[in-house]
Amino acid sequence: MKNHVSRRGVLTALTASTAAACSSQPSESFKSKNTPATGTFNYGIASGDPTSDAVILWTRVTPDDENTGPIEVACEMLPVNGAADPDFDNLSFQKSVTASAATNWTAKIDATGLKSGTWYYYRFRLGDNISPVGKTRTLPEGKVDELSFAVVSCANWQHGLFNVYDHISKQDHFDAMFHLGDYYYEYGADGYADTAAGKLGRLHEPRHEIVSLTDYRMRHAQYRTDPGLQAATANMPLICIWDDHETSNDSWATGAQNHQPNEGDWEVRKTAAMRAYYEWMPIREPRPGRAREDIFRSYEWGDLLTLVSLETRLVARGEPIIVDDYFDQFTSQENVDKFLKDTLADPERDMLGRVQTDFVAKTLSDSKAAGKPWRVLANQVIMGRLNTPDMNPYVDETAIANIEKDWAAARAFVEASKYGLPVYLDSWDGYPAAREKFFTRLKSEGVEDILVLTGDAHEYWVNDLTTDAGDKVGMELVTTSVSSETLGKYMGDTVRDYALLMTQNNENAKYYNAEFNGYIDMKFTRKKALARFVAVNGVLSNEYESFETARFTIRPSKNTIKATSPKGLNFKQRLLFSGFG
Repeated sequence: MKNHVSRRGVLTALTASTAAACSSQPSESFKSKNTPATGTFNYGIASGDPTSDAVILWTRVTPDDENTGPIEVACEMLPVNGAADPDFDNLSFQKSVTASAATNWTAKIDATGLKSGTWYYYRFRLGDNISPVGKTRTLPEGKVDELSFAVVSCANWQHGLFNVYDHISKQDHFDAMFHLGDYYYEYGADGYADTAAGKLGRLHEPRHEIVSLTDYRMRHAQYRTDPGLQAATANMPLICIWDDHETSNDSWATGAQNHQPNEGDWEVRKTAAMRAYYEWMPIREPRPGRAREDIFRSYEWGDLLTLVSLETRLVARGEPIIVDDYFDQFTSQENVDKFLKDTLADPERDMLGRVQTDFVAKTLSDSKAAGKPWRVLANQVIMGRLNTPDMNPYVDETAIANIEKDWAAARAFVEASKYGLPVYLDSWDGYPAAREKFFTRLKSEGVEDILVLTGDAHEYWVNDLTTDAGDKVGMELVTTSVSSETLGKYMGDTVRDYALLMTQNNENAKYYNAEFNGYIDMKFTRKKALARFVAVNGVLSNEYESFETARFTIRPSKNTIKATSPKGLNFKQRLLFSGFG
């Protein structure tokens, strides 16, 4: 078992192509031209990666006979047009797609020629078997006054039920769901698990850590059996990026912390993970000539908003620094400062790479020039500046002993916290030179108002984003996890005091909450954005309640943006939010 993954949860407390599509023209007949076969749609349906005239539609067929040849599946669409019950006798789009063993029986269609800004019903059909009916939407063009998105991250099968997805599926105001990574976890049944896994019968399959293509496909399939996930992806398009666990924990361009020599060649494992991801997710592969790692792309919601989804793992990221390896050197502030300057701030340690940086800068610059009010980044790991407060007066022996069960270096971390180390070296704080270079590039393009949506951390944050000189370039909203454990496991009620300490210690941190699982409900209008931090009160039962932990209004402020009008904060949180802590 590799325990480094737990550090993310406790650090603050102490290739073949994917499914082939046929001709874009409607088929004259949906009778199979290949081996006649039957099957069922056990894994539901999904849509995603929308453009103004197209969207990816996805399903997976479970054939009655796994030894059958390719199966031709029909796909049908029609505009919603206010109809509660779709009449698939009057189709606006129909097409067939082949599912086969080569693509793990997944089927994806790039439904093209659609109308912009339009909701569609869709379904798949195989003989007499019909999939659930889904809803999807193309991107709007021209004038757009309002948009709403659900923002999610970090769903661990073994940590609990996906009640967050279920809650999202029951809302009727979302235009899309953004998934910021850690869609599943690569660990075996004995890795990064909780006692809840056994109680709920939610043990990872296969039981071992996934390494091969067969393994990754099996893990995707297991997660897709969750009814909450199926319902959420059936009700709106998905825009997704991967983080590390879609390949292996703390991954970078040429390796991963959780990839060992006895697990084979990293490139082979990475290729298998990406292949399974493209098979099982409603996403286009990169254009011909681009590497499969190049998942970064952009989306335009008319004249209102530009979204750029980043790739910060497999394209250009340098090897993360494991802080555990340096604790014996942290004997003085001088030694720590030397580490921060000479090791952590090495200018060669990259995150995005030149090609991606150029793409992001140009896309956001063009958005600014076009007068669009909002520029949003879908981002994997925390971008804001977060340093540890001195935890020695606050963390008792009982807490340290509890955390040491998952992270052997917990005691050393608490002792070194007085030196103001970055909280997450796997985040942008672990690549400060790359972050400064990126922010400087955006400023040179006249872009100082980015709104970054981030996952990974299993906690809520509201952070200002600033250069080394203190110039603001935007804001960051971090969503908590769908089911992955939060700090409550380790700290109980004292996590609230620690949240105040973290906020007080970090000038750019406006709000921090590490108690709950949940998501962010984002609404954009031309003048403001509303961020609602929606949580659920548990993930160990299908019976749950949802509630709003906090809400913030994001408004333009001179050349940048700021968070205003906080709701749901207690007196101390309000003081810290206002900068009076």
